[in-house]
This record gives sequence, C-alpha cells and structure tokens, in this order.
Amino acid sequence: MTVAKHVDLAAYVRNLKTIREQMQPARIMAVVKADAYGHGLVEVAKAAATAGINLLGVLDVETGLELRLAGVQTTAFAWVHSPSTDFEAAIRSNIELSASSLAELERIAMAPGMAKVHLKLDSGLSRGGTRIEDWDALVTRAVALDARDKIDLVAVWSHLSGTSKSADEASIALFDEATNRAFDLGFTGYRHIASSPAAFALPQSRYELVRIGVSAFGTSPIEGRKASSFDLECPMTVTAEVIAPQVISIGFLHGYFSKLSGKAKVLIGGRAYQVTQVGPLASKIEAGDYSEGDEVLVFGGEDTGAPTAEYLCELVETVTDEIFTGLKANSTIYSS
Repeated sequence: MTVAKHVDLAAYVRNLKTIREQMQPARIMAVVKADAYGHGLVEVAKAAATAGINLLGVLDVETGLELRLAGVQTTAFAWVHSPSTDFEAAIRSNIELSASSLAELERIAMAPGMAKVHLKLDSGLSRGGTRIEDWDALVTRAVALDARDKIDLVAVWSHLSGTSKSADEASIALFDEATNRAFDLGFTGYRHIASSPAAFALPQSRYELVRIGVSAFGTSPIEGRKASSFDLECPMTVTAEVIAPQVISIGFLHGYFSKLSGKAKVLIGGRAYQVTQVGPLASKIEAGDYSEGDEVLVFGGEDTGAPTAEYLCELVETVTDEIFTGLKANSTIYSS
C-alpha cells in the first residue's frame, strides 16, 4: 500500500518570489518549522535559498542544527527555547535567537561567542515575550550587553493573534509603542510582527521584515479567498492507489481525517469519486470505472481537478497546517 507526497519545489520558489514582490520593501523570513510544514525541511530550505531568501524561521535551535548537519548554511532564527537549549551551538552555527525575558537574555549573553538577538514583546497573545510594563528593563539591559559586545541586538518582534482586524490593530499599536520606546533607549535594529495573514491584510504590519510560513505552501493568507487569487500555488500533491474493489490505500493513520467520511472526494483517471468511509489504513470509495493499481489523487493544486488541502480542511473545520504536518506517506518525491 502506498501513499506518496509529490512536492514541486519550483512551485514553492515561485510562491516565495511572488510574495517577496508583494511585500517589498520588507524582507521575507521563510518559516520552515514542523519539517517545513511536512514538505521536507532540508529540501525546502535549499529551495528557499534559490529564491533569494537569506533568513529561515526554524522555531527551535535543534531544527537549525539539523539544517547545518545537512549542509544548509542560510541564517536561521529560533524563538522557542527550553532550559536545555544549547545556545553555544546556536551561536557557533549562525542561528539567531529570540529573548523573551531578562533571564533568557542573560543565559544567551553568557554563552561563548556573540549571539544575534531578537527581543520579543508580548503584544497580548501570550505566546511568550516580555509584557509592556517590563519592556524598558529588557531593552535597557540588551542595549548595555550590545555595547559590551556580549550580544548583537538586531531586532524586536512579536506575534499577532489573527482573531480579528481590531485585535491585530490593537497589538500593532502596542508594538509601535514598545518599539518607539526601544529606539529611545538606544535600539538600532529592525522590527517584525507579521506572519502571512497580517502581511497580506495589514500593510502597516510589515515593517522591515515579514515571516511567511504556510502561505508559501499554497495556503490562502486570508479567509474567503483562494490561494490562486494571490498567485500562489500548492506545491504538494498526495496520491494513493486502488488496492481492492472500492478501497484505496489511505486512512486516518496516514493523517487523512476520519471526519472526511461521506464528505471528501478523490480523483481517479480524471473522475471524482465519493469517499464513503475512512478507516485506519484504507478507505472505501464509491464504485466506478477504475481498477486495482490505479493511482488515486487525494489532494493537489487547484489546477489538478482534485480537492485542495484547504478544501479538505474546511470540510472538517481545521487548518492546512494540520493535514500538511500530520500526513504520513510511504515516500516523498521531489521535482524542481
């Protein structure tokens, strides 16, 4: 039984170039966390470099070090740390680091070498970061450490919730207050707060850099609009095969949602067939003009005629991150 991911790296590169043109003059950080949203960390990171991307968002230091072992030397940014995070290895490997508190900043400064540091503000989302009332103390200490060449203070940043336009605008206002205060205290670096949704919907959130993750993999950054309306393609196509009469070789243990029973369709020979039941390792479909061994198109780009990953996730009220990162395939086939 085979389930295969087919990843078109050239489509990913085109998406990054399209987004970069739309975001100028802001730079792009290509986020490759969670195995590049299930598309393959190393392969996608190398493709990002060919698109002219010079900063990768890796989530944690361990992922950055994995890239280094694979020979990828693009500067990386890690923002989730634990007490066991190896800051020395990160500094040695050109991995820039977020500092969300005074204690974390001091740990980074104590590591051998000189880390490039991004100070994180909690802009109301509670996804880490220093609260506004403690911000001055963090910035003051970071500026002092920078002056002593203990760190290189390069950026201030935060997250947005994306729950509503008004909530994001309130967070941006708080971020503006914090960054203006940082400039007053001697900060001279750049700012970033927007991931894909805000970068497209709120131009004032772009500042000098935007963080682009799942939208570069063909997911629309704005609800109610198709990815193609932003000239974005889906680089991933997923195939299975017919393994018995009315049975295909993908199930919920592969990450194909059980709630798709009776809702989703698959494409065989250019014709759509209803999925009637999703089982653990195989699913049932309606009868039709197909044979054992025929390829089954589970999802793909809008131009394939099959359901898109976005559409499948809408059917079960989740996000494409879940199907991309949860999908377990027998093989991944790359093209470029």
